[in-house]
Amino acid sequence: MTDSPRPTKPAPPAAGSPEEKELARTRSYFRWFLLAMLGAVLTATLPLPWKVFGLVFGLAALVLGIFALVRAVRDKLPGMLRVTTVIGLAATTFLVLGTGAQVAFWPVTAEYEECMSTALTHSAQSACQDELSNLGGLLPDS
Repeated sequence: MTDSPRPTKPAPPAAGSPEEKELARTRSYFRWFLLAMLGAVLTATLPLPWKVFGLVFGLAALVLGIFALVRAVRDKLPGMLRVTTVIGLAATTFLVLGTGAQVAFWPVTAEYEECMSTALTHSAQSACQDELSNLGGLLPDS
């Protein structure tokens, strides 16, 4: 039997080396991306005007996530980390689009939130949903 050479794992960069500093910077981008994403998720559910913070956190998460993904590809970090970042970016994009639409239709969103806060029955909540579905009168009734 001949011994075949085993692939060896590359040695981690030495502490204080430029490579270690780059990896630390990449980890920092990932941490800030996750924090901004968490902030976006938590604040997007708040009523207006606080919902705007969800949009700001979401936009910041998108920028930080793109930076983190570029650095992960450049530094050849594990594929699972890159896939997870792409999934996080996709989720953040949908969150930003949804929150952005609510902020863009500020009067309709404010009216809906007011209606839902005073609705005590299912039929009242249904009336609020119907009013929201035609954008507070902006769309014709079908």
